[in-house]
Amino acid sequence: MLNKIGDALEKFLMPIADSMNKNKYILAIRDAFTLMMGIIIVGSFALLFNIYICGSHGLAGIQSLSWLANYSGIFTTVNYACVSCMALWLVFFIGYSLGDHDGLKPLMTGLIASVCFIVLSDQENLSSSFGASALFLAIITGSLSEALFNWLMHFEKLKIKLPESVPPMIANSFNSLIPCAITISVFGLFAGILYGSSGMYINTIIYNVLEVPFNQALSSRLGISIIVVLSQLLWWFGIHGNMALNAIAKPVRTANIAANMEAVAAGLAPTAIYTLAFQHTFTNLGGAGIVISLALAILAFSKRQEAKDLMKVSMIPLICGISEPVVFGLPIMLNPIFLIPFVLVPLITANIGYTAMASGFLTPSYVESIAGMPMFIQQFLSFSGQWQALLLTLIVIAVGFVCYVPFVLLDNREYEKEQKNL
Repeated sequence: MLNKIGDALEKFLMPIADSMNKNKYILAIRDAFTLMMGIIIVGSFALLFNIYICGSHGLAGIQSLSWLANYSGIFTTVNYACVSCMALWLVFFIGYSLGDHDGLKPLMTGLIASVCFIVLSDQENLSSSFGASALFLAIITGSLSEALFNWLMHFEKLKIKLPESVPPMIANSFNSLIPCAITISVFGLFAGILYGSSGMYINTIIYNVLEVPFNQALSSRLGISIIVVLSQLLWWFGIHGNMALNAIAKPVRTANIAANMEAVAAGLAPTAIYTLAFQHTFTNLGGAGIVISLALAILAFSKRQEAKDLMKVSMIPLICGISEPVVFGLPIMLNPIFLIPFVLVPLITANIGYTAMASGFLTPSYVESIAGMPMFIQQFLSFSGQWQALLLTLIVIAVGFVCYVPFVLLDNREYEKEQKNL
């Protein structure tokens, strides 16, 4: 029965997954966010240093160290360049990745995408047009500008041919001059018509009509719960749930952490709950399904020696959030005994985390969490040293342990039956 369900799921989901993995636009968006991760991490730590080193409530608040406040501008500038301009970097990376895929000059397509993005932005407030609120526009602009430029480059009549004696760099620039000019002009014409007819820039329209409702839906308690359940079910069937849903969840998490960083930089409280730090602490602590709690339950109560040995070997990876040795080694995959807790535990802990932040007990993260970092250290850094994060990490592990124990005991009964039948 389980094999039939697995085969059916594979039959319907794998073609979709394969199609998504082969789609150049999805790949480009994924790669662009991955390339930006280092920039976001640098920006988040710059904000952290600015608060705790140069801020009045940090080291600079100590009279003998008040001179540290003079260096606040350094961290502010770094944070602005990394976080408040992230949409500009995103559109460049998307254009670059698509151009590379299509055999064009990737630096050229990245530059064209960036120019088109600036053309569509609020010219009077450019400094505030490149942050988290413009990420959707960056994705759309990067994709469409490269597609238009790529199409125009197929028309030989639009290419300016120069003698072979002309250096290749100059020749390539003139070769793409007309397609480049047309692409940018089309975006400029669209921006002008839209603003002239509505009095609004496209970024404002997209943000209000699409991005805000989508982010709010996915960042709500229900939205997070749905993501958790789907991810765990995919894991149970042997499909990497986090990777499968990343195309949907990652842009929202990135926009949320950026919005939180911008809020803190402006002296406001961060409010977006669903971030990578939330995922690492409340839905994937010790790996998918909070399986570090399962490992502890097995070590404490399991009668299967091979399972205990596996947990001992897997403990260090689990501490760093790597659950594959347990999911596929125990296995949890297609194991009916552990299906219920594997889905239920992260659903419970996600709601614990959501309640803790919504009630004000824990302030939402404004520092990008780093995957693979040992737990507790990860939570301490990504939640800016809040002791509540460390306490909740212990609570998550404890809740998972309590939930997994009955099913480990149930597995012991199954093991005893197996031994009797030998």
